Amino acid sequence: MSQYETPDYDVLEKENGFELRKYRQFYIVAYDNRKDRNVNRGFRTLFKYISSENEDNEKISMTVPVIQEETEENRKMAFVAPKAYWDRVPVPKDPNLKVERFEEGLFAVVRFSGNRSETKEQSMKNRLEKWVADKGLIKASTFMLVSYNGPFTLPLFKRNESWVRVTEA
Repeated sequence: MSQYETPDYDVLEKENGFELRKYRQFYIVAYDNRKDRNVNRGFRTLFKYISSENEDNEKISMTVPVIQEETEENRKMAFVAPKAYWDRVPVPKDPNLKVERFEEGLFAVVRFSGNRSETKEQSMKNRLEKWVADKGLIKASTFMLVSYNGPFTLPLFKRNESWVRVTEA
């Protein structure tokens, strides 16, 4: 995992598997296709983008994490653009991909390992929501599911997180 670039952040608080992090601004390439509510084609579309299916026909280094965010309409999936591209993120050829700025901010995070499942993801969201409320923080986004490993990583070694943007009360 250490071979891949990740967004910069500072840990402001750490407690019982939860963290309050301050992320610096970074850029993402987001897959948002309302006809594909469960992002079944998201990873493949993003992989094509980094494999040179962009207007610069340039191969782009893989980064972590892959971020999924549930919206009212569907689920979005995003690839973090490497820092070297932030001044000129290659424009995607696929109309379902958009370059977006991921704004700096505070995020409450809970980390979990193993294979993902709807039950586990919901449990982590519930735990994170309770921790946010107990800390007197205000939820300022929908929940994001964040994955750091490929599908062939053994479950014991998989790193997943649930994130939510927060503000202080």
